[in-house]
Amino acid sequence: MAQIASKSAGVSSAPHAEQLFKSYPVQHVEPAAIMRWLRQGWADMKANPSASLAYGIMFAIVGILMSIVSAANPAFFVAASTGFLLVGPFLALGLYGLSHQIEQGQAPRFWSSLRGIRENAISLGLYAVVLGMMMVFWVRLSAVITGIFFNQMSVDMAGYAGLWNALITMEQGWMFILAFFGVGLLFALFAFMTGVVTAQMLLERKVDIVTAATTSVRAVFKSPLTMLLWALTITVVIGLGIATFDLGLIIAMPLIAHASWHAYRDMVQEK
Repeated sequence: MAQIASKSAGVSSAPHAEQLFKSYPVQHVEPAAIMRWLRQGWADMKANPSASLAYGIMFAIVGILMSIVSAANPAFFVAASTGFLLVGPFLALGLYGLSHQIEQGQAPRFWSSLRGIRENAISLGLYAVVLGMMMVFWVRLSAVITGIFFNQMSVDMAGYAGLWNALITMEQGWMFILAFFGVGLLFALFAFMTGVVTAQMLLERKVDIVTAATTSVRAVFKSPLTMLLWALTITVVIGLGIATFDLGLIIAMPLIAHASWHAYRDMVQEK
């Protein structure tokens, strides 16, 4: 009976009671660690490039479809692209799973990398809902900001060239840039602080979303400069992936996701 109970607990989708609101120690990391994370992330990609690149291709397809859908609405594309960064940690769960397999000495496999999601499905599901709501709210808010500064329809119909011309020639162009990216920065800052290690913790340990998010916030405050530089690194790498007609995401997303796993490993210790 004990063995049956143990097996049942192993596939439970809810956090164990002893894991609820548990405090995990976080440690300081120096800025030099960022390059090590990227090297380790690259090594994980090379361990099974087909699995990592399969995820990367899916990200690129989503990016390309998003570009096509928003071709006539550049403001929406910018908002959706920045929103993509908000939900990125959750979308990278499979890549975290690959890094975890490599760490355990297992052969990284695409389908096996998704197995950890089932083991903490409730908390991961809640996290997905929270990130999804944040993205939807940001996209809607960005539309409101655009509507305040411009005639929404005229900007949409003008396309990218028209939007760029409006930004640099109209009196309210610079005010729009400050408002749009200022509010977007606040969203990104909140998402990063509460999510830099959250998805990784939820995947590996049966913790609740509150424990994971508060651990993430403490990790950011423990190494503020390193986390600022890490956030900039993520933005630049993913931004370059989007700027290359989304094809660069095939490499950029797996690299950042694998590196993020090693960042988590350096910052969060087992109690």
